[in-house]
Amino acid sequence: MLSYLEALNIQGVTPEKLAGSFDQSELNHLDLGQCQLNPAGVRRLLKSHGVDYSPRIMAYTSLKGGTGKTTSSVTTAVRAVDYGFRPCILDLDSQGSASLALGVLPNEDDAVFVDVWQKPSEHIPQALRAHSTGVSILPSSLDNSLLDVQLVNPNAQKNAVRDVCSAIFENGFDLIVIDCPPSLGTAVISTICAANMVVIPTNSDQFSLKAVELTIQEIKAICETFGLPIPLVKVLYTKFDRRIRLAHDTLDLLSKRYPEQLIVPPIRTSSEYAKQLQVQKTVFSGRRKSVARDDYDSFIRALFQLRISDSPETSSPVEDY
Repeated sequence: MLSYLEALNIQGVTPEKLAGSFDQSELNHLDLGQCQLNPAGVRRLLKSHGVDYSPRIMAYTSLKGGTGKTTSSVTTAVRAVDYGFRPCILDLDSQGSASLALGVLPNEDDAVFVDVWQKPSEHIPQALRAHSTGVSILPSSLDNSLLDVQLVNPNAQKNAVRDVCSAIFENGFDLIVIDCPPSLGTAVISTICAANMVVIPTNSDQFSLKAVELTIQEIKAICETFGLPIPLVKVLYTKFDRRIRLAHDTLDLLSKRYPEQLIVPPIRTSSEYAKQLQVQKTVFSGRRKSVARDDYDSFIRALFQLRISDSPETSSPVEDY
């Protein structure tokens, strides 16, 4: 949950405005310094400050694996709950990494995307799995590898993910986070056709940087082929190690090559991600401060246009790079 102090770190939120948005039943601790805020109250507060909660589809994709797609997908969805969103993860990677990260692996008889895309309104309510974080997920399995066979028809490619997302929205969600496989298969093509925003995580190595370039080219080509507007594209630099010169050179290169798309600051390298995922949690599962938590919170605030206060007392904890 979002803390009282974290809420005050949003520009325009004062103690008086914050207190007026909650009743006592929505405050989970009497000590305001440690108080955890109910997501429903946070939503009311931020909505009054102009935060947009209209339904949106956010996809994490890259043609290279190991860049941080799953960590970013799951972390975004979990933190979005704290900011009042109602998120659902759509796991399209047949390896089921996002499902594994949340400990929500489907049983043999459970439906995955390949089972629901043709009649999503009929199957989605039963197929979604709720998680203790407040996130729901349509889990994945190896069965989704059959999508390249099932979605050969261009009309199916254009509409499959879009139709499933529409059915998810009909069930009360307002944010769908899609974790894509690291390839240009039909699942990714269909995702690009549906997404409002595409985030491309990258690292310092040349393969990752080339994958950003190729992924952006493919997004444009897919949208041109289907006559669709190009979604908002963002680049996220993950695994940034400030001790290494290459990391700073890469950040400089990305800043020059993608000045409008690059989200800053980057996500610093940390062992906290692996530690938390190993126990099927995220860096936001507890209240412990960490570099990992600070960086992803800054990233997520940028995604949802939650402005950070300029006040020294409530400035972002992320240090200069």
